Amino acid sequence: MIKRVVSVLMSLFLGIPLFSQVNILVDSLPPPHKSFNPEWAFGASGGVTLSKIAFNPTLKQESLQQYTGGLTARYISEKNVGLQVELNYSMRGWDLATDTTSNQNPISTPNDTMRYTTSRSLGYLELPILTHIYFNMGQRMRVIFLLGPQLSYYLNEKSLDTEPVKNLSLTSISDSQYQKIQKSFDYGLLGGIGVELRTGIGSFVLDGRYYFGLSDIFNSTKADYFQASSNQVISFRLSYLFRK
Repeated sequence: MIKRVVSVLMSLFLGIPLFSQVNILVDSLPPPHKSFNPEWAFGASGGVTLSKIAFNPTLKQESLQQYTGGLTARYISEKNVGLQVELNYSMRGWDLATDTTSNQNPISTPNDTMRYTTSRSLGYLELPILTHIYFNMGQRMRVIFLLGPQLSYYLNEKSLDTEPVKNLSLTSISDSQYQKIQKSFDYGLLGGIGVELRTGIGSFVLDGRYYFGLSDIFNSTKADYFQASSNQVISFRLSYLFRK
């Protein structure tokens, strides 16, 4: 009986330090890895565009402000990386501003001054296929980066020419700028940066983008006036996405 009591007491005295060491070892281990759940998101967006055409020979331009909007589908397949596909209608074009002091236009008299704007609005159906990269900035906020190709198809156009201030006989920089769009298919690279606010009712995304066109809207052979005429577009858009 005495031996049994001694054995129990020794087990307790030896077991308590051992149990403490085990607890210390367990506490020092990193927390278990939280599994990543893939995420689908769908929504719509709208915003403004600031566009120019990269003409060669160069024509002096101002940014033409118009609008864009469309639908978005996003799949985040693994932590920090996903794929985003959109279908947008975007208004592009150019805004050429000239005046009678330029040697590109005739001057009626030395005192005549006026401004004449030649603008064309082009409507495109766009298909961006973008890599979506994000970094968490807290529980609800993310910084996002977008990069990838964009395919576009020319749909329509509208002339935005303004009337001259004075009824002077002007000649354009080149009549070539008035010709019909000769290449309907457009492609290029799109990059962007933005922020995403994640709420219980969905995500709100604000981003800025730059599209660099790699194709031309006019023919660019040696016999043509323009050797380059590619779309260059800056856009700012607000999107709403509901997550599944």
